[in-house]
Amino acid sequence: MSSTASDADGRIARTQATRLEILAATRRLILSGESEPTAKEIALSAGITTRTLFRHFPDMNTLYRSFVEAAEAGATQVMDEPFPQDIQEAAQGGWLELLAVVCIRRARVYESLLPLYASTLWGRYREDAAFRASQHRGILRRRKRLEQILPKRVYEDSVLFEAIDAVLSIDYWLSLRRDQGLSPKRAATVIRRAVEKLSS
Repeated sequence: MSSTASDADGRIARTQATRLEILAATRRLILSGESEPTAKEIALSAGITTRTLFRHFPDMNTLYRSFVEAAEAGATQVMDEPFPQDIQEAAQGGWLELLAVVCIRRARVYESLLPLYASTLWGRYREDAAFRASQHRGILRRRKRLEQILPKRVYEDSVLFEAIDAVLSIDYWLSLRRDQGLSPKRAATVIRRAVEKLSS
């Protein structure tokens, strides 16, 4: 590899690392209670200047949108992880174990998204048409995943299926954590117990 190509690769890697650090700093600030951190606060947390920040993100709306999209992409990645057992095995009786995996994954993802959903950023972007379409696709994918593991008698009972899907939604998690003040562990237990009761 030529030194020019090596230099270019190094610049690309540094650029990517800086962008990731800016997004990580944004997350840290939101977790600490800043619902809409400023460029100055983010740059300080990331250890860069505001000028460097704006070289990577032309304006704060672009930065905030990138942050929301990165959070959603991370959540999707966890949701789409392969199950530890084959789907066929679920159909033969192991579906409750797979449903337990779904509960654990969703609790993990929802807890990581909690600051975002509680911030002013979420309210702003949920009104965007393209973002709503992306959200809708994610919901459909999660529902399809649920259909794959539930026995026919459960997913063909539309009322029961909707009840299980509602209990596994981020809205229910937010209600347990924010409105009812439950700890993450307690909220996860409530979800698991509710799903078990509905599925039995």
